[in-house]
Amino acid sequence: MEKNKIDDLKKCLNNFSNNTIIIHQNGFIGSTYSIKKLKYFIEYDILNIVDESSENNIKINLNQIYKTENKENEIKLYLDSDITITLKLKR
Repeated sequence: MEKNKIDDLKKCLNNFSNNTIIIHQNGFIGSTYSIKKLKYFIEYDILNIVDESSENNIKINLNQIYKTENKENEIKLYLDSDITITLKLKR
């Protein structure tokens, strides 16, 4: 993933930090779960999203993301493997 796209993603994720988010995963595997107190870090081109108040987490290889859509309360990630991951801020 290009550096400027990673920087844009970080800006959006910073707005989600320490908040509750709902994660929807669609594709050949579908799931929905929540992160109550979001914390994230990027290490070796892997986006790590963890819940500081539980054991919920997700790891996403940034090199698999070919498109992102950023809105005020939502981030949508499109992955090469026909998976879409949506992160929505819960109000």
